Amino acid sequence: MKRHFFLLRFTAFQKVLLSFCALVFAIAVFVTAWVMTSHPERIGAGLRKIDPPPVKVEKKLAGKATVYSDIGRLRAITSDIPPVSLVVTPFFTFPSTDEAFFEELVQKKRRLRSIILDYFTLHSKNELLTMGDTKVKQELIEKLNAELMLGKIDVLYFSEYIFLN
Repeated sequence: MKRHFFLLRFTAFQKVLLSFCALVFAIAVFVTAWVMTSHPERIGAGLRKIDPPPVKVEKKLAGKATVYSDIGRLRAITSDIPPVSLVVTPFFTFPSTDEAFFEELVQKKRRLRSIILDYFTLHSKNELLTMGDTKVKQELIEKLNAELMLGKIDVLYFSEYIFLN
């Protein structure tokens, strides 16, 4: 003999408990739907905003500036014990008519890579995550500009910024 759920007889306590569970579920669904529809800008707010790829940045600047991405992909380690690996691919723009600055960038490419790697070695993963990539970029721009003489970097982009576990 099959018993159907709706034909079962419940005690008063079971009815109250079942009603309470249904009410909690309905409230959870309602609150989730309300938050997602009323504040869509908050969804994913804690995630890193991905920088545009170098090709898009260069197209956007339309000949006014050139992208310098010859630094390449860097594999850095943090100051954590044990160290955490970090993969970062920085690039930046410079005026396309400034040939002297481009030559300086080419000559100092190894030094620029070293500055970036040293920066990440001085910080732990938690420090870097707490600072956020905007502050990390700003501090790196200051360090890189201190090395450069013929021009300055205004904006630094990361096409990759990934912590490896």
